[in-house]
Amino acid sequence: MTIDPPQTFSVKSVAIIGAGPSGIASLHDLSRVTRSGKSLFGERDISKYEKEGDLAFPDLVAFERNASVGGVWSKSAFAENNRDPNLPEFKDDSVDLTNPENVYQKIPIDAGLEKKLGDSSVDHPVKVLVTPEISTKIQHQWRSSAAYNGLFTNVTNRYMSFSFDERLGDDLKKINSKYKHIPDHQSSRDVSDYLERVVANNNLEKYIRFNTNVERVKKLPSGKWEVVASHLAEENGVQYLHWYKQIFDAVIIGNGKTVPIVPNIKNMAKFAEVNKDKVTFKLAKSVQDPSFIRNAKKPLFIGSSVSSVDLIQYAFPRDLEKPSVYISRRTETANSGWVMFCSYAKGVVNKPTIEEFLPESNSVRFSDGTVESGFDAIIVCTGYHMFYPFIDKSVVDSNPNIFKFFRYTFSMADPTLALVGNTYAGFFFNRVESQAAALAGVWTNQSKLPSLKEQEQEYEQRPGLLVVPIIDKRFIRPLISLAIEGRPHPFTVNKEKSDYIYHVATGGHTILGLFFKVRNGEVDSRDLLAT
Repeated sequence: MTIDPPQTFSVKSVAIIGAGPSGIASLHDLSRVTRSGKSLFGERDISKYEKEGDLAFPDLVAFERNASVGGVWSKSAFAENNRDPNLPEFKDDSVDLTNPENVYQKIPIDAGLEKKLGDSSVDHPVKVLVTPEISTKIQHQWRSSAAYNGLFTNVTNRYMSFSFDERLGDDLKKINSKYKHIPDHQSSRDVSDYLERVVANNNLEKYIRFNTNVERVKKLPSGKWEVVASHLAEENGVQYLHWYKQIFDAVIIGNGKTVPIVPNIKNMAKFAEVNKDKVTFKLAKSVQDPSFIRNAKKPLFIGSSVSSVDLIQYAFPRDLEKPSVYISRRTETANSGWVMFCSYAKGVVNKPTIEEFLPESNSVRFSDGTVESGFDAIIVCTGYHMFYPFIDKSVVDSNPNIFKFFRYTFSMADPTLALVGNTYAGFFFNRVESQAAALAGVWTNQSKLPSLKEQEQEYEQRPGLLVVPIIDKRFIRPLISLAIEGRPHPFTVNKEKSDYIYHVATGGHTILGLFFKVRNGEVDSRDLLAT
C-alpha cells in the first residue's frame, strides 16, 4: 500500500553522522533557523536566539569518528595519520570483497552490552575495554581519510567553499596564487584549514562529538530514532569505548564514501602474502605518501578513474619509450576529459581487467590472456561504496526502499531520515548546503514535499549522472525551492557564479597540463605544491 509522507513534522533534535563538508553544511543551515521559520543564513553569532529559546532545532549533534572536522580533508585522519590497513582482512578467494559487509567490520553489540545500554547516556556511558579483537575491527572500519601527502584539489578554489562562509577578495587571491604549478587550486591541508575556520567562525564545534562512531541507528515504535554511539577514549594509556544511546527526531547520513570497493580477483590474498617482501600492495585509500610509486620500477594501478590518475603522476618521470606504468581498466571509455587523456598518455600501458594473480611467479594474467610479471607496486583504485553500516537491519527489513532518496536527500520511505552528500557530481560544497537548506525548510514545515506518487515519478526520471551543465538545474535549484524563504541560492551569494562551466573547463585544463609536465620531466612530482 502506498502511503504519502507526512505533511507536517515535529523535528527538534537531529543526529548528523559525520562532520565533513556534509555535516558542517547541515549544522550551519539547521542551526540558522528560528522557531517561526526565519532564516539566519550567514549570521555567525546566534547566541541571542539560543538564549531566548528561539531556534527551530535546539538539539543538534554531529557524530565525528575522527579527532578533527573535515571528512576526507580531516588532518587527524590523512597522510601520516592514516591508520587504514593496506588491504581488507581476508584469507582466500571465498570472501566476496565486492560486498561492503565483508570489508567493513562491525563491533557486535552482545546481549550484555545491550542490557547495559538501556540506562546509558552521553554523560553516563557503558565503558568497554578495547581488546585486540575490537582494535582490529576499528581499523577495518576505514575511519581514515584517502587524502595523502601532496594531494591537491581538481576543482577550482572558487567552488571549494560554502556560500555562507566564502573565500573572497584578498583571501581568495591569496589561495589562488599560492602554488606556482596549480594556480586556482589548493592542497588538502588548505581545504582542512578552511573547514576548521568555517567551524570556528560559525561556532559549530559545540555541536560536534569527536572520536565518536555511530554503531547503530534504529527506528522506534514511537517514530523517533535511536542512535547507539561509541566514543573512543584513552585512560592511562589504555583505550576504552564509551557506549551510549540517544534519541532523536531525525537523522542525517553524512558519512561520505569511505569503505573501499575491492574487486574479487583470483589468488589476490595469496599473491599479497607470498610477495609481501617485494611488492607494495595496497588500496588507494591506504596511501599515506605516494613517493613509493616514484621509486617503483613497475607499478600497476587497478582502476582508471580519478584516484588512479591522481596517483599515476607520482610515477613519473621515467622512460616513455619503454613504458613501465600499467593500468588495469574495466572499460575503455569509462571517463572523459582530463582523466581519459591522462590515463591513455604515452608512457602508460592500458590493460583489461585482471583474470588472476600468479603468486609464485609474481605475475598477473589479464582477461585478454596476456601475462605480465615483475610488478613491485600494486595500487587498487576502484572507488568507494555508498554504504551505511550503522542502519539497523530492522530498518531495511521493514522498508526495502529506505535508501531511495527524493532529490538525493529525503528518504521516500521515511522523510525524517536524510542523506547529505554521497552523489557523484561536481560543486560538492554548494550541493550539500542546498540539501541542508531543503531539510531546514521541510522539517520546519515552511515547505512541503510532493506526494509520494510525484516523488516516485521524479525519482525515476532523475539523471543517472549529474554532469556539470545540469547540476544547478537538476540538483541545486529543486532543493533550494524547498528552503526557507530568505535562504539564497549558493551560486548567488556575494558573487555571481553563472560561469561555473568555464571554471570546470579551466580547472581541468590546469590539471591536464600539469600531468603532462610531470610526465615529461618539466615538473618534479615531488614539487607539485611548490609555492
